[in-house]
Amino acid sequence: MKKFSKELAEICGIHAGDGYLRLRKTKGELDISGNIEERDYYDFHVIPLVNRYFDLNIKGRYFSRGTYGFVLYNKQVALFLNKLGFPFGKKSKVVGVPEFILKGNDKELYCGFLRGLFDTDGHLGFKNRRTGGSYCEFKKNYNYYPVVQITTISERLSKGVYFMLRELGLKCFIAGYQSKNPFESYRYVIVLSGKDRLLKWMDLIGMKNPVKFSRFQIWKKFGFCPTNLNLFQREKILTGELDIYSVGVHDVRDNTAGFGPANRGSNPRGLV
Repeated sequence: MKKFSKELAEICGIHAGDGYLRLRKTKGELDISGNIEERDYYDFHVIPLVNRYFDLNIKGRYFSRGTYGFVLYNKQVALFLNKLGFPFGKKSKVVGVPEFILKGNDKELYCGFLRGLFDTDGHLGFKNRRTGGSYCEFKKNYNYYPVVQITTISERLSKGVYFMLRELGLKCFIAGYQSKNPFESYRYVIVLSGKDRLLKWMDLIGMKNPVKFSRFQIWKKFGFCPTNLNLFQREKILTGELDIYSVGVHDVRDNTAGFGPANRGSNPRGLV
């Protein structure tokens, strides 16, 4: 049996976010992929992590569905992940945190899983204060206030994430959200907001995905982070090749779904 380690916990978080398991008569299949913009995250972190843990030689690839990642045809690996609690086939509504993590009473395992899940399915956004009170011009015009979100349609996963964050001393809440589209599932949004909590997240959990981490780097350097920029633009800002004040910082809005402290009681329903 493979060792229950922080590396395995992170792989589990990555799979919970972006993975899919299949089992055929003679084959098992593990498929993990994300946005094409995340290629470096897969090539330099996810794939080496999986290769080291399972002693494999996986290579990254593009998929016709417009994603980048890998597919592994290995029945032993597929069965191993299934025994940890991950189902074969569709998992979005039923996926949860594996028992060896939840009941292990090991904060290293909590951090590994949370980093993997956030890097694949989380969002780091920054809000301004245009409404809701008397704020200085900087807070009105610049997206400075950090909000970490993990969104899932699995109530079980949301409760597991909430439990681990609280055990780590990271205050958060779960907001319930029903889209106006009747065909979309009810969503559970785990929300952690504010400067101190973001810095504690980075100290305990961190980020390995450059798409997410570059937002943090810009915020740390400038005190705010413009929204709706791609990774290439953020990298250019960090190297000084693009002026941060030339990219429309005054007229952009974060797509963080209104779950900061000032909005907690609005459309979304606070569950925890």
